[in-house]
Amino acid sequence: MASDEITRAASAIRLAAAGRHLLLLLDFDGTLAEFDTDPETVFLSDERRRLLLEIHDRKDATVAIVSGRRLADVRARARLPPDNYHAGLHGLEIEGHGDRFEHPDVTKGIDLIHRLVAELSRDVAPLQGVFVEDKTLSAVVHFRAASPADAAKVPSVLLERVQRHLDSGRLRIMEGAGMSEILPNIDWNKGHAVAWIRDRVAASSVLPTVSVYIGDDVTDQDAFTALGDDGVSVAASDRVSGAHFQINGPQEVEALLRRVAVP
Repeated sequence: MASDEITRAASAIRLAAAGRHLLLLLDFDGTLAEFDTDPETVFLSDERRRLLLEIHDRKDATVAIVSGRRLADVRARARLPPDNYHAGLHGLEIEGHGDRFEHPDVTKGIDLIHRLVAELSRDVAPLQGVFVEDKTLSAVVHFRAASPADAAKVPSVLLERVQRHLDSGRLRIMEGAGMSEILPNIDWNKGHAVAWIRDRVAASSVLPTVSVYIGDDVTDQDAFTALGDDGVSVAASDRVSGAHFQINGPQEVEALLRRVAVP
């Protein structure tokens, strides 16, 4: 069944891209790379990089990675050429083809985030397998490696610390697989990043552009919505809904890329 869905998704992408410039956008963790309890160990595999480079090397295609990681971090882990687009922090920072974007409000919460990292690190210390990642402009509470009992305690511990900042509108929480991220409360998401990248690709291409987005988590829902009527969306897990196709994890994403990369 999964193989049939991969075939259908690949056929839809190839059909949509016929005679048009393909903008292939992908999430990173859980989509291009398997999750790990230690996010520092995650890198794009050689084979998946090779497939993306095959697509990148076509004159009628552009590759973009849209990640919750910081921009510099996802670029270092993907190790793709700089003319590919990379979006970090759910699109709050974007770079590629000589273009650079950073949301003007992204630095406003640095001092508060820095203080919360220290406070939350103390709060979760008794919970085995729970830790706080400091992304400077955001903070992530990871609980993928926690027991079900300790993982269940994370929401109340987190809200006790940040609820007043949520109520004041300074911060928001974005939930993901095995993590909760605290960000400045800025009206910007992966859907905005998709639109920003698509506008620049469309302006530089002599062909009309068609966008394809592959993502595995609820943070990718906005990107699916932003594709437009003729875009193709592929969910890489059952954690996200509303996509045209659903496959299962990075191994099946790799299989899909292999079919899309064929000239």
